[in-house]
Amino acid sequence: MLLKYVVPKLGSRLREDFRINPRQQDMEPVRDVLAWEKLLRPSILSQILEKEFFPKWLDVLYIWLVQPQASLEEVSRWYTFWKESFSETLQTTPAVSQGFTRGLQLMNKALELGPDAPNRLPRPDHTAPLSTNIPGVSEKTKEKPRPSRAQEITFRSIVEDYASSRNLLFVPTGKAHEHSRMPLYRVSPSADGKGGVLVYIQDDAVWAASDGGGDYRAITLEDMVLRATK
Repeated sequence: MLLKYVVPKLGSRLREDFRINPRQQDMEPVRDVLAWEKLLRPSILSQILEKEFFPKWLDVLYIWLVQPQASLEEVSRWYTFWKESFSETLQTTPAVSQGFTRGLQLMNKALELGPDAPNRLPRPDHTAPLSTNIPGVSEKTKEKPRPSRAQEITFRSIVEDYASSRNLLFVPTGKAHEHSRMPLYRVSPSADGKGGVLVYIQDDAVWAASDGGGDYRAITLEDMVLRATK
């Protein structure tokens, strides 16, 4: 009965009554849907959110990011607000996790483009497969590989995707490492440029200053995440 009558009504509630408005957000439609979390399997509820919530959410995020005077700090707080609106159980479902990862990747791209974001930031594709490049996984073992994407894969994109999947931003600093002259990036949970860890990428490895400062040494992606979230 729940699947036949309740689930369609929940989808309709978000589709017809829910609007994303960062200035004055009406949360009632979302609360009405999330109120059923204890009665519906997480996979069912996450499918409703994937279809009816995230396309609207990503569209508004895109519109915000292409504004010439967009405040990335405000965008970051808005992102955090929405993510924390869902329980940890829902956050770990593939549909919800991928929805927020798409948002992080869009924010990362806007940061990378800087002042060119209003003209060059691509619109989010809600239906495109999410990039899940992970070191050590052969391209041949991935399901449904896309040749055009495979040609674009670089170690930097792998690192960026790995950071995004752990809710971290991978932000160009506009500076270069003194000796290697490689561009420096800040890996951080916040878009305000504070905290995190500075890294550069060379020879298919991530390099960061040793503990306590000093020379840069190659570190694992796991170490990068740990140091970025200290």
